[in-house]
Amino acid sequence: MKPRIGDVFVYIFIILLVGLSFIGLKSMGNHEGKVLVQVESDGSIIESVEMSGPEAEGSVRELRIDAVDGGYNIVRISADGVEIIDADCPDRLCVYSPSIKNPGQSIVCIPHKLIVRITGRGPDKGIVDDTAS
Repeated sequence: MKPRIGDVFVYIFIILLVGLSFIGLKSMGNHEGKVLVQVESDGSIIESVEMSGPEAEGSVRELRIDAVDGGYNIVRISADGVEIIDADCPDRLCVYSPSIKNPGQSIVCIPHKLIVRITGRGPDKGIVDDTAS
C-alpha cells in the first residue's frame, strides 16, 4: 500500500511538532543562564535581583520588605547566598533558616506571607541532591 499525499503531510506535521516541542522545553525557564532572586509578598513579585554576573560579584544588598500586617523582613542578597537577617514575626523561623544559593531553593515566612526563592539556571557543579546507595 502506497502512502497518500495527505499521509505524508500528517507525518511531516507530527515530526515538526515534536521537534519544536523539544526546542521549547529546552529553552523554557532558562533566563539565559542568569540566577535571579525573586522576593514575593502576598502572592505578587515585588523584587527581582540578579545574583550572578560581574556586577553582582562582591556586592551585598539588603532589602526591607514591609508586610501587609505591618510587620517587616530584612533580606540580605550577596554572591554567597540569600538569607533573612531580621524579622518581627512571632516565631522568627525565617531568620533561623540557612542561607540559600542554588536555583530551586527558597525561604518562607508564613506570618508575613513572604517567599524568597532562587530561580534560573546556575552552573552545573554536579551537586547531588539525594542519597544513592
